[in-house]
Amino acid sequence: MTPKSILRNSLITTGIALASPIIHANESNFKKDRAAILALAGKFEITFNFHETYSTAHGYEIKTKKYREKAHELVKVVEDTDTRIVLQHLLQVEGDEGSMVVKHWGQVWTFEDKEILEYQGETTWKKRQLNTDEARGTWSQYVTQTDDSPRYESYGKWDHSMGLSQWVSGQTNRPLPRREYKTRKDYDILVGINTHIITPQGWVHEQSNRKLVKRDNKQHYLCHERGFNTYFRVPDHDFSVAESYWKTHSKFWKSVRAHWMTHINKSNDVKYTRRINGKSMRKALHMLMADPEEKKAAAPEDIPKTLTPYLIKDQ
Repeated sequence: MTPKSILRNSLITTGIALASPIIHANESNFKKDRAAILALAGKFEITFNFHETYSTAHGYEIKTKKYREKAHELVKVVEDTDTRIVLQHLLQVEGDEGSMVVKHWGQVWTFEDKEILEYQGETTWKKRQLNTDEARGTWSQYVTQTDDSPRYESYGKWDHSMGLSQWVSGQTNRPLPRREYKTRKDYDILVGINTHIITPQGWVHEQSNRKLVKRDNKQHYLCHERGFNTYFRVPDHDFSVAESYWKTHSKFWKSVRAHWMTHINKSNDVKYTRRINGKSMRKALHMLMADPEEKKAAAPEDIPKTLTPYLIKDQ
């Protein structure tokens, strides 16, 4: 049974505490890896930092304005089957009318995964098979979007030397980030290397990115970008609104994840349509979510019925 079929057949929702695991020097590498991944969960104040560093295309001038935002995010361990750990990020935004929650990105970590979903551009991903030697000792990180559709996946090894736990990905293709998706049309794929580092205060996500133009059967890089996102642990911050959201909607999103994994397991390529009759897949899913006041959840058959029209089958 493959790790992905384990996830499909045994989606275990847990109420695991958000305390940071302790990584002991005498533990096996596998246990250290798991402890490091579990240390990504908790209550955090986040600072997002991105800036373009140099141009690689004639006539392109880098954007001198740096992107910097702060936020509070709850990261929950929602599934743990030993060799597979799933984390869900819940962004809690404070406004004049109180707190609101955005179901943010998700992380699926799989030990010695032999199947990687690689982004090709537009809304298309292709499977890449790894041999035993390539996968040995590695963890894949599969990242999902706000509607649990694929975003990107890569793999690498955790390194626990010199008292530091860090994971470095291979070169990874990604769709445009939300900070640029609606404002830029001059490139098509973000090609990056991701580094996750566990710190005494939380963790850091470093990115070394290149912006790729992929059009008219030609490709070239536009520029280089650096990203530096810090997750600083804030155990006393009030995340009750995010906790309430997840208590109400976790079963719904568990079913959505299961449907996506079933579709991915059955497909050679993964592709979907962004909109049907002007309605995005994300909006269609949110219309199914339970209303906390009415306490009415979607029927089990409603989720595949809603998602299937958006999914493009292998030709």
